[in-house]
Amino acid sequence: MTLTTHAPRIDMTVITFTPTDYLDIRRRGVLLNTKIFKKLSSEDIKTCGRHLGIWHQKALQIGNEDEMNLFSDYATYGYRPNGFNMAEKFLRLFHKEADNFELELLRRMRFAKYAIYQVEETNGTDTLMVVDVFSKVQYNLIDYQLAKTAYRGLILSSYLVDFDGFFIQTGGIVLVTREILASDEVMRVIDSIDDNQLGDFLSNPVNGAKLAKAVVSATFKLGLSSNFSHKEIDI
Repeated sequence: MTLTTHAPRIDMTVITFTPTDYLDIRRRGVLLNTKIFKKLSSEDIKTCGRHLGIWHQKALQIGNEDEMNLFSDYATYGYRPNGFNMAEKFLRLFHKEADNFELELLRRMRFAKYAIYQVEETNGTDTLMVVDVFSKVQYNLIDYQLAKTAYRGLILSSYLVDFDGFFIQTGGIVLVTREILASDEVMRVIDSIDDNQLGDFLSNPVNGAKLAKAVVSATFKLGLSSNFSHKEIDI
């Protein structure tokens, strides 16, 4: 991990990440996500719950840790009340509460993109090659646990954060099943896409948020939040 300096508005330190920083990124990212989540208002929680169909009787209906991971991930990245996600809101309004490492994470998290992707290959240790099923773009994905358990053809969905040469998934990962793809929520989004726009559809973060909302809400409705349990290694 190397440090260079220039003169941005918020801080003068720029951190360049490499795949060997994976554990630090994961560990610090968990702490940062907690900070971001604590900035959500009660109205934000209510709105996100309604988006995902899990706000009932004036309360958020969360049954287990997997559901909480999906909810908090959507609230951080898919919820865009003012045209930007909560990572960017934290960067704009609360950057003084973040250190240099967290600031660099936030700069990347604000551009996280939603994707449905298929595993092409894994080295069995730490790296997977996956392909976006919409754009056919390949991503070099670093994930120490998933690299050991994934197999060719496995289809997942989540937000991906770009670290210049490699990507890391955010916390809310969904195993994409036929039931989820055939759900009313997901089909409405897919049917709205023109054939000639399919490859570029998710390059627009608004469209990514729409698909994230559809996939996650369908996952909750179908009771499939725990059909893919991605347990992090000890960090």
